[in-house]
Amino acid sequence: MLRLSALLLFIGAVPACAQDLEKIAAGLELYEMHCASCHGERMVTPGSAFDLRNLHPNERGRFDTVVMNGKGTQMPPWQGTLGPEELDQLWAYVRENAYD
Repeated sequence: MLRLSALLLFIGAVPACAQDLEKIAAGLELYEMHCASCHGERMVTPGSAFDLRNLHPNERGRFDTVVMNGKGTQMPPWQGTLGPEELDQLWAYVRENAYD
């Protein structure tokens, strides 16, 4: 019985992992299209922009706010260009490459 429970748990987790990988890959595409010019290729900042690898899991709200509303003259707002799904994809990519 325990083996069956473990197998069912594993089978149920596989699609979630595949979905996560798809979300991260989509986030990479968005990042390369909209973010890499300032935040650096593969999130390796050239020093002129915030290093996104320093964002912690509890900073999702901060990330959403800055991406959608911009930050002063340093970062343009992406409201109207990116929607909630794209924001989730970008966050998945950023979190996958974070330092912690």
